[in-house]
Amino acid sequence: MRFVLHPENPDEFLPRYISKDDIVVDLGCGPGYYCKTLVKLAKKVYCIDVDCIALSMAKESAPTASFLCESAEEVSLPSSSVDVALLANSFHDMRNKEKVVEELKRILKAGGRVIIVEWKKEQTPMGPPLSKRMSEVDYLAFFKDFSLVEKFSPSPYQFGLVLKR
Repeated sequence: MRFVLHPENPDEFLPRYISKDDIVVDLGCGPGYYCKTLVKLAKKVYCIDVDCIALSMAKESAPTASFLCESAEEVSLPSSSVDVALLANSFHDMRNKEKVVEELKRILKAGGRVIIVEWKKEQTPMGPPLSKRMSEVDYLAFFKDFSLVEKFSPSPYQFGLVLKR
């Protein structure tokens, strides 16, 4: 069943990017597919989504995380409080992407990282409609104030980026 909804397995690639001392935010976490991996890796995990019903599902899979039902455009976390922000299959759905990037710059510590997992901008057997997808170039344009640290391939249908503040 996992492959039907998520071709990627975060247990296979997230350990390379998250340390036991990290404070992590999963922005647009939905029902918590990544939250359950993050709580095994990081010191503290915040799972944030505007959909409170999806967030209640996330609580079941990662009860030790902190859950905030709020917009990615206005996060209640303090400034410079997060080591790593994860955007997994979510940024393409966020309305005011520029505001989300500004919020990430605010909550990330100096040298903080953004991990992006997103569907390739091509037709694939699963994922969002092609019209909603963004390319790596699109992402790098939104995150122009960040430096590209690494690219990775979470699945045949997705790309991954690690950016540094």
